[in-house]
Amino acid sequence: MKFALLSIYFMAGSILLFLVALRLKHIGLRSVLPPVASSLVVLLLLTAVFDNVMISSGLFDYGDQTLLGPRILLAPIEDFSYPVCAVFLAPALWWLAGGRPPLA
Repeated sequence: MKFALLSIYFMAGSILLFLVALRLKHIGLRSVLPPVASSLVVLLLLTAVFDNVMISSGLFDYGDQTLLGPRILLAPIEDFSYPVCAVFLAPALWWLAGGRPPLA
C-alpha cells in the first residue's frame, strides 16, 4: 500500500471526526478556524524543516516504491499529511473526551 493512500484515509478520518466534534459540541467553525489554521501552518513549517534535517543527516530514508514522488527538498509530500491529521484529530478528541471548547 502506498503512503499516499494510507495518508488520505487518516486525513479524511481526522477531518470527519473534527466536523463531528464541532457538530456534537455545538462549536462554531468561525471560532476555531484561526487557531486551527495557524497551528497547521506552524506544524507544516516545522515538518518541512525537521524532516529535511533528519533525512539529510541520514537518520532515515524512504523506499521510492511507496512514495508518489513529489518532495519538498528531501521530504516526501506524504510526510506533510501527519501534521494535517494532528491539527484536526487532537482538538476533536479533546472536545469529545469532555474538554472545554474554545470561547465563542
